[in-house]
Amino acid sequence: MNIEFEIKGKVKAKQSFKFNRNGIKYTPSDMIEYSNLVKMSFINKYPAWNTAIFADKPLKAEITVFMPIPKSFSKKKKALALEGILRPTVKPDCDNIAKNINDALNRIVYNDDKQIVSLRVNKVYSNDEYVRVNISEIGG
Repeated sequence: MNIEFEIKGKVKAKQSFKFNRNGIKYTPSDMIEYSNLVKMSFINKYPAWNTAIFADKPLKAEITVFMPIPKSFSKKKKALALEGILRPTVKPDCDNIAKNINDALNRIVYNDDKQIVSLRVNKVYSNDEYVRVNISEIGG
């Protein structure tokens, strides 16, 4: 079994909890909004999905982040970026991107992101800004 879906717009990396003036921990609103966007992007593509499909099986996740080409790039650099020769070395970090997306999909796609035993994250330049997520069973 293999699923693939896209999350439109700018990617958000997982952030640490914040604390208010009273020292109470909270999740920043933009993190909640992005988590909801990830969930809705999946549900829109797979409205009848049931987490039991992946049960407690080992999973492989591949996340490709398509980032905008900086306006400061020359035509030559833009061409190299679109060919995949130049790659984005800017924030957000790959591990924080994966953490945010994988956490958002808990109890939506799979029971728990601990099922992901193989993870690959790539950042590439593109004319469009979005994230492609592919999750598949290992050995299935």
